[in-house]
Amino acid sequence: MRITFILPGFIRIPMGGVKIVQEYANRLAQRGHAVTLVYPLELKTGNRFYDLKKKLSSLLDKLNHVAEELYYTPAPEVNVLVVKQVTSRYIPEGDAVVAVGWQTAAAMLDLPEIHGRKFYLLQSFETYFSNAAKILQTYRLPLKKITISQWIIDELALLGEQGFGPLGNAIDPDEFYLTETNQARPFDVIFLYHPHRIKGARAGLNILRSLKRNYPECRVVIVAARQPVHRFPKWIELRIRPSVAELRELYNSAKILLHTSRWEGWGLPVMEAMACGCSVVAWRNRGVQEFLQHESNALLVPIGDLDASQAALQTLLHDGALRARLRDEGLKTVKEYDWPGIIDQLENILQSEI
Repeated sequence: MRITFILPGFIRIPMGGVKIVQEYANRLAQRGHAVTLVYPLELKTGNRFYDLKKKLSSLLDKLNHVAEELYYTPAPEVNVLVVKQVTSRYIPEGDAVVAVGWQTAAAMLDLPEIHGRKFYLLQSFETYFSNAAKILQTYRLPLKKITISQWIIDELALLGEQGFGPLGNAIDPDEFYLTETNQARPFDVIFLYHPHRIKGARAGLNILRSLKRNYPECRVVIVAARQPVHRFPKWIELRIRPSVAELRELYNSAKILLHTSRWEGWGLPVMEAMACGCSVVAWRNRGVQEFLQHESNALLVPIGDLDASQAALQTLLHDGALRARLRDEGLKTVKEYDWPGIIDQLENILQSEI
């Protein structure tokens, strides 16, 4: 098959959803498919606040000297196109064309049939962006919708729409794996920072501050894709855009991952951390509940409950046996999700309409 993925803009920083699409592209190409990744430079969504925020982010990236190149480099077999707009002029002919995210779905709708059957990949239910009504409209477009999680299928059903999947998610075992079994890891907590309100950055920082007051010797490392907009205490170690090897080392250097997201399609960083032997304290969002169970492979706390989050961290810091059990169960959980099975599903969905 000739398969085209249209992504939401020119991607200069690490993004879980984009990383997953690159995995799709690489692995489909390895199976002999002709795969193209399209990155449009001018993508007008009709959401003024989003478009303005995107321009502001691009400006801040320039001021912070973020590299003027695509963050992800796909396999040589994958064709990469950086185009001006999502129009027939710039999109290759094919058998299947896939919109990645609500930002590209409406633009893709007008493409003629020579570009292939039209699909819409939903890696979340993205109504947390401003102007949710416009985003909901994209979920009603006449596109075959591919989902990664069962909860997204359930939300589509409430709209009278059908979702295919769920594909699930997996990590690359050559990228994230256990290298350090020593329970006396140097960092007590690792926290992945994102400024969007649904990611709970402010709450996460408050939880860590409270933990530090009770445990003055506690060591924390925070990973961010961009220069943070929040102020961090000096005792927090900050790493911005670490390489995969550096991120793997950080995960392997931390005892616990704190995850304070209110909304996730899946929660890929949680799986990455688990693959490297981190125990997990996570807010009970619908995405992580696709693969996490409370007191089985993680400690889940109510969304927004700072006291319960701090208590869970303290429990794991005190109870090395519980931390080790959750770590071991987390390692087993990650192995239940594999890329060959995901690509089998994706191939079947794409071929079913051709």
